[in-house]
Amino acid sequence: MLTLNAQKMLALALFNVPIGRFLYQKFFYRFREKGVAFEQSITYQVQAILSEAARIGLVAYLFDIIEIWLEVGGFKNVPDISKIVAQLMYSTWIAVRIRRYRIGSRFVDRAVKLKRNKKNMVSIIDKISDFFIFGVLAMIWIDILKIKRGAGLSSVFALSGAGTLTLTLATQDLAKKALGGLALASSDKFAIGDNIALGDGTVGVVKNIGWLNTSIKGGDELVTSIPNSQLSNIRVTNRSNQRYSQVKQTLRFDYSDVDRIPALVATIKEEIRSSCPEVVTDGSHPFRVVWSNFEADHLEVSVDCRLRCPPIGDKYAEARQNILIAIARAVKKMRFIFAMPTGTYKNWVDYSSDEEKKPETTMQEEASNTVNEGS
Repeated sequence: MLTLNAQKMLALALFNVPIGRFLYQKFFYRFREKGVAFEQSITYQVQAILSEAARIGLVAYLFDIIEIWLEVGGFKNVPDISKIVAQLMYSTWIAVRIRRYRIGSRFVDRAVKLKRNKKNMVSIIDKISDFFIFGVLAMIWIDILKIKRGAGLSSVFALSGAGTLTLTLATQDLAKKALGGLALASSDKFAIGDNIALGDGTVGVVKNIGWLNTSIKGGDELVTSIPNSQLSNIRVTNRSNQRYSQVKQTLRFDYSDVDRIPALVATIKEEIRSSCPEVVTDGSHPFRVVWSNFEADHLEVSVDCRLRCPPIGDKYAEARQNILIAIARAVKKMRFIFAMPTGTYKNWVDYSSDEEKKPETTMQEEASNTVNEGS
């Protein structure tokens, strides 16, 4: 039969939350009228803590039963297993609960409304709190388990000069990565959720800034993990921070249309101005459609626009597409034809001609050689 204490713990573990939900729905109606659900109420938080504590007590009680069985079975000097397990589990549980209600977690919703450097500061506080919470937990575990320094462990704490140097070199890269993580979190280079482009060509959304690595999710849905020590020494472009973006195109036209190029330039510019509302046309940013160059096989027209959106996302893609449609509409309206890259076309024609003429030339050469031999 279960003892009275075990019965109480079992009742708390299994029925505490259901009873609390029943009482909340029946008597605490004034909170329900304010739209506060039971799972979001203080009542639920308190009862959930009591239920978790009771479950841990039941586990410790199970070890207490095992300890009694061992003593009845004739085992001597059985350690107080239930007490050790209870201390370890409760200390770990308390550390996890403290971590769950740390400053960063409690103010995460508020941090979204703050400036970017404030959100990064919350991340720094979370990382530092993790370090201290689990550091204190480790010391508590050592004290509970009565870990003593033997000869081997004492030698670690009494390292010689060479041993200290070895340990320093071994942890150097780890320390650089950890310091890099704190530096990134405290800087305003980027934050979680930003779309960035790195100097090595990596482009994507920042998913996590950890102690040692930063995870970036690319457009192909692949997540790349980059050491923080590398990010501190690489060029970073935060595309989410940009208010404007650029769309630039180079158009090619034939020399036969040289007299009509000025009219085409004006038509393209007016078409973009009238049909692309995202393009900045008030003179605060460049908006150019110009005849830019004479090339060997074509005339070159450059289109350079600025958009009122960052160079990411569907809005940018649609605005860019609208500019291309406007250019195509203006070219069609003026009855122009885009010039093909004649250099490439000429090389292809020459190659095709050589391949087609090669058998005929070979037959003619063989016939000529035969005639010469006969004569």
